[in-house]
Amino acid sequence: MHFTSLDKESKAVFDRYLTPYPFLASTYSFTNLYIWRNSQNLKYHEDGEALYLLKGRENPLPLPPLVLPGGDLKAACTKLLDEMTARGLPRILRDADPRQVKALRDLGFSFTAVPDRDNFEYIYLVEKLRSLSGKALHGKKNHYNNFIRNNDYIIRYVEDCREECLQLARRWYDESDQNPALLEELEGIRSLLLDPAFFNIKGIAVFIDGQCQAFTLMEILSDQVILNHIEKAEKKFSGLYAFLAKTALDEFGEGILYTNREQDMGIPGLRKSKESYSPEFLEEKYRLIFD
Repeated sequence: MHFTSLDKESKAVFDRYLTPYPFLASTYSFTNLYIWRNSQNLKYHEDGEALYLLKGRENPLPLPPLVLPGGDLKAACTKLLDEMTARGLPRILRDADPRQVKALRDLGFSFTAVPDRDNFEYIYLVEKLRSLSGKALHGKKNHYNNFIRNNDYIIRYVEDCREECLQLARRWYDESDQNPALLEELEGIRSLLLDPAFFNIKGIAVFIDGQCQAFTLMEILSDQVILNHIEKAEKKFSGLYAFLAKTALDEFGEGILYTNREQDMGIPGLRKSKESYSPEFLEEKYRLIFD
């Protein structure tokens, strides 16, 4: 197998394999893969029968292969495992979701599935985050109401204010610890804002006193899920994050069951924040260690 780097021209290949399947996780969103392609050292191989992804900088591991509808998953996985053995690599697959775990077990593969909790993704009911109803979201509703009571604001679509959104992203980065992951995120935001239609991006921006103070970039993966790629807001405006999350779903979430706010990466503050929105469930991911 010859693994090559991901670029924009790769999207047509990925769409053939990703579109037929209703993935809930960001793992198989081309846009997500593109944003993080450098830090994750993402590479792929496609042979007309299956798509193989390799991910990781120090110890890269493949993901479960993707086949076209009606394709031979057993043959593709066997081919991948044989390739790993030939290269002297551990027979481990990463980022497998529960459906992939079941499919591979049903095909007779023997492996140990190890949960990767830090990469579980937070899945919420769209209607709950639009209504902010119930005891669990009472605090979020208070934050939302506090924001709309105390601020004069204007909502704009991100495609109509791309430069202003990018300026906010740059300010946010400049005030951060400027680690490499945040720099790559900034470059990813720039790529999405330069060509939102290409990446199927939807989003809104919140302007206060004539300046962009918040924006979100989302992608409708299917009628089942809308994925939240990026969410930035000035912290000095109390309730702005709650307002942004609800208003974006009011705009784009009609008829969609779930919204995915991605993983917490094991960061305590981020985990607390994501749990505070009362997820419906976590989309689990596993490392599969083959016998």
